[in-house]
Amino acid sequence: MTPVRLIVQLSALVVVLLQCGSVEAATAFSYIDSLRVPLGAHTVVLDTRQAGRCETRSVAGARCLPPSALLGPHGRLPAFRQLVWVLGAAGLSGRGTVVVAGDDPESRDFVAGVLFLLGQAQVQVLRPRLTGLLNAHRLPVGTGAGSAMVAQPLFQGQARSRLIVFRGELLRALRSGDPPVLLDGRSDARYWGKVVTARRGGHIPGARSLPVDALQLQGQSSPQAVDVPPDAIVYAQTPESSIAYFTRLTAGLGVHVRVFARGWRDWADHTAMPVDAETLPSSATAAPAPRGGAQNGSSASASLFAVSITSLLFAIAAVAIAMRRKEWI
Repeated sequence: MTPVRLIVQLSALVVVLLQCGSVEAATAFSYIDSLRVPLGAHTVVLDTRQAGRCETRSVAGARCLPPSALLGPHGRLPAFRQLVWVLGAAGLSGRGTVVVAGDDPESRDFVAGVLFLLGQAQVQVLRPRLTGLLNAHRLPVGTGAGSAMVAQPLFQGQARSRLIVFRGELLRALRSGDPPVLLDGRSDARYWGKVVTARRGGHIPGARSLPVDALQLQGQSSPQAVDVPPDAIVYAQTPESSIAYFTRLTAGLGVHVRVFARGWRDWADHTAMPVDAETLPSSATAAPAPRGGAQNGSSASASLFAVSITSLLFAIAAVAIAMRRKEWI
């Protein structure tokens, strides 16, 4: 086989694999505008609103899973094994279809994206707001089931790990001779470092700005309309917004993309990572005052000092009185 023919065959194979990935996303991950009732035997509704609201009033038989259950301290993304355990505790096995519903689009899309990335067989995202559908009596009303203390059943989805990009992997790709296409889903102000909500402002080198809000306003319905090349790597500010951005492109527009799930904040916090249009936050942004502000902190210190002085004076007075009594005796 000649080298030219080998290259042609490999190129054709790559195209087929990308097409298969796009077909898989289109069939296994999509938005829907209505929910067919009664639900099928292998269909579960996942309510992403706050647990209290879900457990009080939701789609009959729904499972409750707010985004906070899938995030660690300070909104960071935990290890996959922890996420799998949380999904099992929510009553998900990875088989069948999960319809993800909610009121906040970013929260809903984040949970849907996590499910798809971790290998849920089929994920559908209910586009209309859940509370509105319940109030309009367009869905059977009942109560949602909260998470259990143990993972029952075990979530056994086959993780779609090829769609997830890690920090070190992305850095190596940027330093290679053929860097990947990057899409930044944040606002233009954050992209250019005019608004800084991390340790540094700016964007990952070579990234193109394609704000998620622009996708909502344009209402694009095809990959060609937004000019997203296959296998691009996408990110936004946080894990929640990054995976929600991935969901919007993959399920909403049918674009085959990968995601740097930890987002810009994680990249900016590691100061060895390269940055384009780098800016630094102001001192007020970089070191925010504790709740109550610096003035309240000073007031608290002054109050503590006053209490200490008062206690010392009372002690001295008590000793003096005791000595006087001893002299009288």
